[in-house]
Amino acid sequence: MLSDEALAKAREALRANAPQNAVTTLLHAAEQTHLSGRDYDELLRLLADSLRAVGLLRAAASVWLYLREPQAVASLSAREPRDLGRAAQLAGNHGAAAECFRQARWPAHAAIACERARQFPAARGLWEEVSADPRLREDPYTAALVSFNLGRVLSELSDPHGAHRCRVRATRLLEEAADVLEARGLRERAFDCFQVLLTLGAETGSFENLAEGYLNCIRILREDHLKYYALQYYEDFIGRAERAGEHHAVATILHEASDYARNLGLAFHASLRVREADSWRRAAEHTLRSGGAVELAENALLAALGAYCAVGMHARAVGVFSSMAQLPGLEDKRAARYRGLCTRYGSAQDEPVRLAPLPEYLRQPVAYPDIWNVDVIEWEEAGDAAETCGEVLLDATLPDYVRRKALLARLVRLTSRDPEHPATQAQVAEKLGAVQLYAVLAPLEHLYERGRNDVKVSVLRAGKTLFFKRTFGFIMKGVADADPQVRRAAMDAIGSLHFPHAFDPRSRLHRDSADPQVRHAALGSIGRIPSLEAVEYLISTLGHAAGEERQKALELLVRNDAPEASGALKAALTDAPPELSSLLDHILRARAR
Repeated sequence: MLSDEALAKAREALRANAPQNAVTTLLHAAEQTHLSGRDYDELLRLLADSLRAVGLLRAAASVWLYLREPQAVASLSAREPRDLGRAAQLAGNHGAAAECFRQARWPAHAAIACERARQFPAARGLWEEVSADPRLREDPYTAALVSFNLGRVLSELSDPHGAHRCRVRATRLLEEAADVLEARGLRERAFDCFQVLLTLGAETGSFENLAEGYLNCIRILREDHLKYYALQYYEDFIGRAERAGEHHAVATILHEASDYARNLGLAFHASLRVREADSWRRAAEHTLRSGGAVELAENALLAALGAYCAVGMHARAVGVFSSMAQLPGLEDKRAARYRGLCTRYGSAQDEPVRLAPLPEYLRQPVAYPDIWNVDVIEWEEAGDAAETCGEVLLDATLPDYVRRKALLARLVRLTSRDPEHPATQAQVAEKLGAVQLYAVLAPLEHLYERGRNDVKVSVLRAGKTLFFKRTFGFIMKGVADADPQVRRAAMDAIGSLHFPHAFDPRSRLHRDSADPQVRHAALGSIGRIPSLEAVEYLISTLGHAAGEERQKALELLVRNDAPEASGALKAALTDAPPELSSLLDHILRARAR
């Protein structure tokens, strides 16, 4: 009924030649992002007509962009090449989109559109233009992405030497950027570097780059306690290594993955161990076929034997002794020893063991986002909230309610009489937070850096709904701000963001801050994480803190829901000094009630 009433009121306003009243009514009604598609679309069509009537053509075009009507967008965008470019993209005319983005002085957008149109000579010139941008001298990450994209285009143009130069440069810059980002505590951005590096390895057949990218991605995922993502990356890497014929690497990765799964208490770790053993046997066979040293084959078979024994497959292990005794070129003394072991343990039987299969969802191929394009687009749009939301509107893979919220955020800026006024900026920040996509962090960071204190507060409030490690970038700035309202908003945000893989920034906040309030907020957030790492951190705090902080750690340990919490507390109790032992005993008794 609310939408029907709004439509009736807006139509009446239009008949009375008061389109601004219609715009106000319909913008308010559009806040009901839960409406059915048909009702919401009807409301938006009337809103687009009303916005056009008051001369807000970019705002009207934005509505049509949400509605995926490229001709309507183009008809309103004659003076705005960025919107014309998006209209052309929506229509599937990427060549026309590239020309529009050129006119908008967005060479990276234009280059990506040229690639989609398979206009590779033009794309080459555009990427070379982007690579000459002086801003990239201080931005190795974006410079690496540009070099990566240029290398891909040169490959399409059959310029292998040029492509190789670009890829070597991209590799160097990615490694440099990853080191810098990790040193600054921005592991999530370093993860992006390694994802591009593994993609580069996959595309060029460089197993060295592939392995460096995968192993570092897995390391970061494990450190962030994203265990199922880490296992999925392990499985994906194993598949690529098998296809590359890297048998020793396959066996080594399976060994590491099995250890990791076992430490997590996952039933399928034994299946991984058996796969490891089989891979070591294939590695030995490959070594012999390729004329490798017999000692390498022998070592691989010894590793296979150990893996079989680890899961109670003793009969298979004896079979490995038999294979080792028959290794060509093996010295007689060692061969005789293996034959003797085979005879001695010939009656060994496999223990009954249930090999739980790897879950199917871990076998699904990892979908790697094209961050080499996405992050260059983010860089070129320079934190402009309206343009970021324009990209969201263009993405048909997103749910309608997300695109609706992005539309509302874009319309705040495009319908405001003064888009740079702090009140408008604060409202934009609020609307961006409701979108709840990683993409909105860039404009929020931009608003925080350039906004007044009231705008910063709005940005920090928006951050409370954005469960990404990158969110902590402006939150950490907020807790160090001189304005008490900004600091209070930052601490509120810390208390709201207690998702597991944000443990690292929260622990850094707790360790590094001299402000008791900040430390209290960070510790409280850590205490809500149901993970072993959080429990161990609280135990450590209990041991060296005093006063209110020690009491806070105690209360959090009593309430922590991690399955491993009681076990960790009991383990800490075994060698704790008397004072800490008394506290741990109190916590265990309180948890048992």
